[in-house]
Amino acid sequence: MFSLIKWLQQFGSMLKKNKGVWFTTLTVLSASGIFISMYLINTMTSRVATKTYLEEKRVDLAQLNNFMTNHFNQLLTIGSVISIDTNVIKSFKATNKKGIEKSFEKTLKSINEHINTSELKAKYYFLDDKFDSNKSENRQFAEMVMETDAPLSGIVVNKDGVKLIGIIPVDENNITIGAIEVSKSIHTLKDDFIDMGKEFVFIIDKHQLVFLDLLHKTGMYQDISELYKVSFHNYDSNFYINAQNFDLKEMMREKYRNDSKYFTTFEEITDLNGRIIGLALVGEDASNANSFVKITQNMINSVTTVALGLVISLIMFMF
Repeated sequence: MFSLIKWLQQFGSMLKKNKGVWFTTLTVLSASGIFISMYLINTMTSRVATKTYLEEKRVDLAQLNNFMTNHFNQLLTIGSVISIDTNVIKSFKATNKKGIEKSFEKTLKSINEHINTSELKAKYYFLDDKFDSNKSENRQFAEMVMETDAPLSGIVVNKDGVKLIGIIPVDENNITIGAIEVSKSIHTLKDDFIDMGKEFVFIIDKHQLVFLDLLHKTGMYQDISELYKVSFHNYDSNFYINAQNFDLKEMMREKYRNDSKYFTTFEEITDLNGRIIGLALVGEDASNANSFVKITQNMINSVTTVALGLVISLIMFMF
């Protein structure tokens, strides 16, 4: 150990005698120290940023799941209110379609006005499907509800679009006599995120468009990628146009996308049959001074600048 120190002292003395070599060595060591320090600082801040962005992804998706749960609970609650209406029960017993539809119209009008929306729709199912108002859609799920006498909620692709639905059994004297379905568009989720200063877009797998009728798909969708389309009239164009400009597959591998315009993450959306029918994209405007992305970037830049300044000062002090 002492031999090494002595050698270093002798080497330093030799360098000082040769001013050119001495200053060249100092310059090289200083530059090397700065570059190595910059590399270590950038690596560290990059890892911190990645962990921070993944945490933001977790928060965004937790919010998405909470919003969907709230919507499903709302649909089931509305269905329960309708199902205990005495006029509805009488109409189900008599297979009186007009009576049911009249009760639906009255109740939904009141609820839609109360929550300031026109999205809520209702359908009915009898035990005998020949009396149904809609024989081809969601009958299998209504039968599950009537067989188990238990409510069911989830996402479906219907001829008029992708829907959040809740199905409630209609009972009289503990005997199931039918079922009621209450639904709303999946696009209503955007309002929940707008209230939080964020963006939401549902993009549908192109293979699911076969289930939509011509009225609800012709001229209503734009390409996002080779696999996905967006119902463009339901959303802010800035957000989904930004998604058109990057590789969705790469975002899915990385679990998020962070660029100069938006921080974007995603969740695969499955229907009640367990099929993946599209992606929910959740984003935040990166230009907003109060956005999570902006705050994170400013924090990282500040830490990097301060750390680099300290390294340069220390190197200058040492030499």
